[in-house]
Amino acid sequence: MPQSNLTEEQIKRKIADFYGFGAKKLSGETMLITLPSFDYPFVDIITGLVANNRNLIEDCKNLIIDVRGNSGGTDDAYQILLPYIMSNSIRNMGVEYLASPTLVDGLKKYIKTAGDNKEKEIDMVKRWVGLFEKNMGKFVNVKDSTFSLQKVVPSEKSPVNVVILTDKKVGSSAESFVMKAKQSKKVKIAGTVTSGGLDYAAARMFDFGCPEYLLQLPTYRSLRLPDYPIDNIGMQPDIYLDKNVKDWVQFALEYLEQ
Repeated sequence: MPQSNLTEEQIKRKIADFYGFGAKKLSGETMLITLPSFDYPFVDIITGLVANNRNLIEDCKNLIIDVRGNSGGTDDAYQILLPYIMSNSIRNMGVEYLASPTLVDGLKKYIKTAGDNKEKEIDMVKRWVGLFEKNMGKFVNVKDSTFSLQKVVPSEKSPVNVVILTDKKVGSSAESFVMKAKQSKKVKIAGTVTSGGLDYAAARMFDFGCPEYLLQLPTYRSLRLPDYPIDNIGMQPDIYLDKNVKDWVQFALEYLEQ
């Protein structure tokens, strides 16, 4: 097999281009970042994308983040962007787990297979197991509060205005990203509703006696419920883009610069 003459960084950029990740200036005031996935293999790519374009991001007046088609992955993928888009800390509602034998067995298996460098995490999971075993069949909040504050220190230099483009395919951690971003005073969400799948999560496989099929069920529900449901509804955009808008990026550009 012929050897590539590309450096490791060049290979990462080629992979990013192939999957549709990108960052470019649209004008003297506005920059576009395209993030089609937050899946685990792309965390390093997103980190590199932001790092390589840090000066452009810090110097632009307006930023468009296109997450259309992003079905999620991990919340780790977008943390590097928060100092540039958030104007304040983020309020996150907690969750409560349904204590069940399947959940407890899964956590015990994790404890046995966890690495030696995860002592704190193992101790936390052991505490959870104890709570679940004492409350089988009940919903359990493993935290001391029903909400938490995620402190975000805004970058000293960052865009003044941010537009995030969303559509019906935005889900999971990408939907979580949109929910967090909506708390920023300088962010507008434009597009259509997201997929609507944040109320119940942390799915596990359940054995229900039929080997030909796998049953996957969530193990927790959000403490936003029942007051603020998202499932089958989605996150509502601030600016709805109907079918007559053919070029969403151009619409966002004109909106920001008009």
